[in-house]
This record gives sequence, structure tokens and C-alpha cells, in this order.
Amino acid sequence: MDEVAKAHKIIGVAPGRSYHENARIILPQKIEEVWTWEPFIRDAARREELHNMRISIKRLRYTMELFHVAYRNSSQQERLVTESNTQLLCAESQQPVTDSRYVEFLAVIVDLQEILGDVHDCDVVLDVLTAYANGAGAEVLAPSVATLIARTKETRKADYETFLRKWEHLSTRDFKQKLLSFLAK
Repeated sequence: MDEVAKAHKIIGVAPGRSYHENARIILPQKIEEVWTWEPFIRDAARREELHNMRISIKRLRYTMELFHVAYRNSSQQERLVTESNTQLLCAESQQPVTDSRYVEFLAVIVDLQEILGDVHDCDVVLDVLTAYANGAGAEVLAPSVATLIARTKETRKADYETFLRKWEHLSTRDFKQKLLSFLAK
């Protein structure tokens, strides 16, 4: 496999802006990075592109985890204006609660990353097993190795189909636009 695609350069972030304002700039760009890989996902043989999509989804996930505090429930936002940060840090029960919709969006992203991670794990195992099989020669290939290759291919196919079904389901429900609209608030 070739080198992992580099993250897209983030444009428009400014240190003088609020955490929330910068989140509204960064997160949509991370989402767009993920969707740049969409043209390749309907071809199971596009292993490198699927892996790069997983990496882009991982970047989005970690960025969303970083910015979760910028997406608190509106009642939490109002309370934060009136309370000092010191009080918030000292009282565990007063920790801000992330908006449940944000948590739901993040859960979808995590799920996609994990499924594509399973696909990639199978790809790596198949590379190792195939290299072993090619080195051993077909005449001495243990039946157990051939069985393991076949099972790993079946697992990869099932994982890939699961990913594709979930992606198509999200697409028909306009997940990307709903996420972008939510983050714009």
C-alpha cells in the first residue's frame, strides 16, 4: 500500500476567534475531506482509497472529540455565561453536557471508522498470508493457510458490505448536510 494521504490544509482558523468559532471553521473542512473519498468507495478493490477514507474519518472523529465542549446544550451555554470557570472545574457535577445530537453524530463517525478499520485489518492480514503463500509455493501451502485466506476474504467482504450499506443509508438520510447544518449553529 502506498503512503497515507495527507490531511487537507485547514483554512480560516484564527487564534483570536473563540473555540466555537474555530470549531465551526475546522469541522466542516474535516467533513469535506472525508467526502473527497466517496467516489472510490463503491469499488471494493480500491483498498488504498478506503484506507485513506478511514484515516480522514479518524481525523474528523478526533477533531469532533476535541471540540465537543463547543457544542453544549443551550441550557448549558447559558449557565456557563453566569458561572466562573473555576467553579466549573471544581465541581464535577457541573461539567458541561455535550448536546445529544452532537454525541449521535460522533457515534456515527466512530462506527464508520471502526468498520473501515476492520476492512483494513483484513487487507493487512491478506497481504501477509498471500506473501507467505507465494513464498511457500502452492505445492506446500498448508490447507489451514488456504482456509484462513478464504475466511479472511469472506470477513473483509462482509465488513465492506456493512460499511457500504451504512454509508448508503446515511446518504439517503442526508447525513452530511444534517451534520454540516448542526455544526454551523
